Amino acid sequence: MAGEATIAALPALSTAGRIVDAVQGALREAIMAGTLRAGEQLSVPELARRLNVSRSPVREAVLGLVAQGLAVEQPRRGVVVATIAADDLVAIHEVREFLEAGAARLCARRIDEAGVERLQKILAEQQRAVKDHDADGYFRTNAELHRAIALGAVNQRLEQVLLVLENQMRIALHRVAGDAGHMQAGYDEHVAVVEAIAAGKADAAEQEMRRHIANTIERSRRALAAGR
Repeated sequence: MAGEATIAALPALSTAGRIVDAVQGALREAIMAGTLRAGEQLSVPELARRLNVSRSPVREAVLGLVAQGLAVEQPRRGVVVATIAADDLVAIHEVREFLEAGAARLCARRIDEAGVERLQKILAEQQRAVKDHDADGYFRTNAELHRAIALGAVNQRLEQVLLVLENQMRIALHRVAGDAGHMQAGYDEHVAVVEAIAAGKADAAEQEMRRHIANTIERSRRALAAGR
């Protein structure tokens, strides 16, 4: 069966830390990489056999994925990988426009020097990804940058909400191709946001982030219209 084949493709499990964390990490990476596909059932017995662990930590890990927006519970099917249609990407960005702008404002007020250095390091990695036309590298650093800004806002509730939206967005991104123009524009906008945050300019950080998300919405709409 197709589900069994993809579950069999899961990477070997590292149990250096808590087993439930290792299981959840392996499943999260498999979902992000597309190894576990949207709509695929997350069978606790099958996953436990494949990962060679008991069912209890697998069940806890799967429920954790539900809380993170990576999986959903369905009647008679149990838990399945979340399905985020390409059109949903625009809707997710519309919500993020407000929340991310607020996070950028708070971040500019509260981030410390180490946090700014972290943002600048991620930007440097993203610049290399753009130069190398590395779509996976771009999307990875995009997630890291937005997560670092949410962390710098020092608001745990806001961070948790943004994490769920980020997870769902990354699932949807498997359905929308990235091109050089999209990546370059996104990187340039990220630079403007980080510069405002580093300078402690809360108003500018909010405006630049709002502009970035609005532009991303428009680029996503164009990509969907083009059938990408």
